[in-house]
Amino acid sequence: MTALQAYLQNSKTRKVLSKKPGEAGFSLIELVIVVAILAILAAIGIPAFNNAQVKAREASAKTGLATAYKECEVSKLLGTAAHTALVSGGGVTFSNEATATTCAGATLATAAADGGSTYTINLSTGAKTGW
Repeated sequence: MTALQAYLQNSKTRKVLSKKPGEAGFSLIELVIVVAILAILAAIGIPAFNNAQVKAREASAKTGLATAYKECEVSKLLGTAAHTALVSGGGVTFSNEATATTCAGATLATAAADGGSTYTINLSTGAKTGW
C-alpha cells in the first residue's frame, strides 16, 4: 500500500472527502434576511438616538437658564446681583445676559439648542418664554 492509498483510507480523510459542497455556511437568503432585520433595527434606533440628543440639549439650555436665575435671586439677597457666566457649547448657545455676570435690571437671558428651540428667562422676574 502506497502513502497515497494509506492517506485515502484514513477515516478523517474519508470524512472530509465525503462532504458535499454547500453543506456548511449560510445561504444567500439567510444572509439577506439578517441584513434586512439589521436595516429595520437601524431605521428605528438612529432617529431615536438623535431625538435623545436634541432633548438633552434642550434640557441643558433650560437648566442653565434656571441656574442663572437662581444664582441671581441668591445674589440679590446677598447684595451682589451677579451670577456665574454660562459658557456655550455642546449644542447649546447662550446669549444676551446669560453669558454676562450681571443680574441688574430687567435683563433677559437666552439659550438656543441645536434642535431649534429657544428659551428665554427674565433674570429679574423669572418669567420664562419658550418653555
